[in-house]
Amino acid sequence: EHFTKASTRIARWEKAAVEGQTIRNFGNQASRLLNRTLANFDQSVKQNLGETAQCNSQRQALERYMQEQLESIFLVQRSTIEQALYQRLKKELLRRMRRRKRELDVKEKLKLMQSMLNEYDSQVRYLLPFFVRSAERERAEQRLSALQWGIADTQEAQEMQKKWKMERMMRMGSMRQSKGPSISLSYGMRLMIRPGGFGNLQVSSRRQVGPPHNPNEIAVGVINDGNVIDVYNKQPKPPLIKFQPTVGVDVSAG
Repeated sequence: EHFTKASTRIARWEKAAVEGQTIRNFGNQASRLLNRTLANFDQSVKQNLGETAQCNSQRQALERYMQEQLESIFLVQRSTIEQALYQRLKKELLRRMRRRKRELDVKEKLKLMQSMLNEYDSQVRYLLPFFVRSAERERAEQRLSALQWGIADTQEAQEMQKKWKMERMMRMGSMRQSKGPSISLSYGMRLMIRPGGFGNLQVSSRRQVGPPHNPNEIAVGVINDGNVIDVYNKQPKPPLIKFQPTVGVDVSAG
């Protein structure tokens, strides 16, 4: 009967741990449950078989079984805490990198990792039953250490580094362009459409296309200068459609 009650409680704890919950003061509760179940077992043996009766093998089997079940629940909770701290450390490392726009120095990363390990110790201490020998702190330390040393190799950090590199290149390019006078030439082709009957109507539009760091410009215009003789082609009337090469000169004093 007493073992049935203990099994019911163990099953409830196991379900909560698998769902990612941590059981408040689990270490103390698990220890008391084990001791109380063994004490009830001893009392039942004496009542049924006499004061001098002993069932050492059955008692040891019961003790071993309960310890294994309770330790398994502890390990699941420990893993949940480790994973939560891992994500917190990763988030904080990336947040500080994003704010500083550079990789963090060794001292700062070690300080962050140590704070997470201290948090691990404080949480696991209340989950550890007396019969569990190890809190697996070394495992948590190895995983958190691997994260803080390799944070620059994560996808998020690499994307930030590419962005910083592009920003530096753009700043350097703008600095070079601002030093001293400069002349830039831009070549193009003008399409002239000269329909009749519109007087000297002229319509034009201009816009930039392409990436911001290397834009190109497109200009579209409609020019109607009437039936004026095309001097260059020696024709009495200008053609309806004509292509004309253009050269743009941009002079900057820096």
